[in-house]
Amino acid sequence: MADSSTAPRGPASASVPATVPAAGPASIATSKVVTTVFDRVLAAIHDGTLLPGQHISDSEIAEQFGVSRTPVREAIQRLREIGLIEASPGRFTRIADVTPEQTEQAFIVWRALYYVLVNEVVERAHARVLNAMIRDNEQYTAALPTLNPHEIARATLDFFSRLPPESKNLALQRAITSVVHIIRLGSLHLPEYIDFQALGEAQTLLIEAVRTRNVSIGRAAMAVLGDLRIPLKENEPKA
Repeated sequence: MADSSTAPRGPASASVPATVPAAGPASIATSKVVTTVFDRVLAAIHDGTLLPGQHISDSEIAEQFGVSRTPVREAIQRLREIGLIEASPGRFTRIADVTPEQTEQAFIVWRALYYVLVNEVVERAHARVLNAMIRDNEQYTAALPTLNPHEIARATLDFFSRLPPESKNLALQRAITSVVHIIRLGSLHLPEYIDFQALGEAQTLLIEAVRTRNVSIGRAAMAVLGDLRIPLKENEPKA
């Protein structure tokens, strides 16, 4: 989604940047601390504060949050499990460098999962979901002229995040959420832009599918996404 030549990679850092705010007193429950650290580091990755290859330190994150290293390590482990952090014991902990090939593979998995989701939920999605999708699509359209990869990615991921909570299949929800993080990080550092027109067409079809409770239109949206290609090499799109 972004031109890699304009997506600078920051120098290695020993800690999460100070823009990741503290979680509060150390007395809050460990599970809440883990969730807070996870959410804040995840947000820093998605907004580009933390860049691929940038090193982080569990001890410095713990100091910033005013907590022990244990919940920080748990949060980092969760981020490792979804592929956003790489670590080698005693050597480094850093933000994953997701390649275009990995982004393509994750997108293929996501499409297959989302197809199952569309078949399940389109006919019964709540009106509030439809309204949220319409707003997200408007934000996506407004972001296109700026060619700001972070704004476009955020609007796109917001749009496609509306339907998963409607599913009664918790395993499907978790699988979609997990693979989306890889796509979002990888999409920010592709050698070329993807086909924004096709992506917008798919969104429009999904909105109509939910509005009319028509699964066939939802499948048509997924067909459009099936033709969407992830650029693997600059000036040499996949055939």
